[in-house]
Amino acid sequence: MEQDVFEIIDGDYNKNLLLIADHASNYMPASYNGLGLSDAQLARHIAYDIGVKEFTIKLAKKLNVPAVLSKFSRLLIDPNRGVDDPTLVMRLADGEIVEGNRNIDNVEKLNRIERFYKPYDDAILKTIGRFEEPPTLFSIHSFTPIWRGNKRSTEVGLLWNEEYRFTKRLFDALSMDTDYIVDENRPYFGGLDGDTMDRHGLKLGLEHSLLELRQDYMSTTDGINEWVDVFASILPKTVKNYT
Repeated sequence: MEQDVFEIIDGDYNKNLLLIADHASNYMPASYNGLGLSDAQLARHIAYDIGVKEFTIKLAKKLNVPAVLSKFSRLLIDPNRGVDDPTLVMRLADGEIVEGNRNIDNVEKLNRIERFYKPYDDAILKTIGRFEEPPTLFSIHSFTPIWRGNKRSTEVGLLWNEEYRFTKRLFDALSMDTDYIVDENRPYFGGLDGDTMDRHGLKLGLEHSLLELRQDYMSTTDGINEWVDVFASILPKTVKNYT
C-alpha cells in the first residue's frame, strides 16, 4: 500500500500558528521508477528541500503547534505551484533531465493533481479550519548555498508578496537577535501566483511568511537543532495572538 501524500503533526490550535512544509519528502511510489533518476539524483535538492522535514517536525513538537508536511517528491508534482504554472511538473531540474516527465501528457498531469496535489492542498485547508482564530502560516523551505557556480550570501530568506506584517516582525527579530545574514525576497521573490502562500495566505487574508534556510546549515542534525532553537525563541514573539 502506498503511503499517504501528507503528514499532519497535531498541536495546540490555540497558539494560532500553522507550519507548512511543501517539499519535505523525496518519496515516489515504486510505480514511477524514480522518474528515471538514480538514488543519488533523488537525494539532491531537485527532489525535495534538504533538512526541512526534520526541522519542521522538531519545531512543531518543541512549540506544540500543528504542521502539515508533504510526503511526495516535488518532481512528481510541485505543491508550491499553481495548477497552471509551467513548472508544476519539471522536465529539467538544475541540469538533470527528468526522463519520466519529458513526455507527460495532460491525462497524467491531471492524475498527479488528483492523486498528490489536491489531497495535500485540501489537508492544509482543513487544518486551517481547525483554528478558532485566523492562524498565521509559516511555510518552511531550504535552498542550495551555491547556484550556477555562484555562492549565495543569504543565510535566511523571508519571502513575501503584498502581505508583509508577519514577515516584518520576523525580519526585525532575526536581525536583532541573531548574527545571520537575513534578507527579504532572496534567494527568490515571494510573489508567485497560485503557490501555497498565495492560495492559503493571501486569498484567505491570513498573515504568513515563507522561510528559506540555506542548506549548508540544514545538512546536519546539529545545524537543524540550532535553527529549531532560534525559531522556537522568535516565533512566540512574532506570531499574532500566540498564546
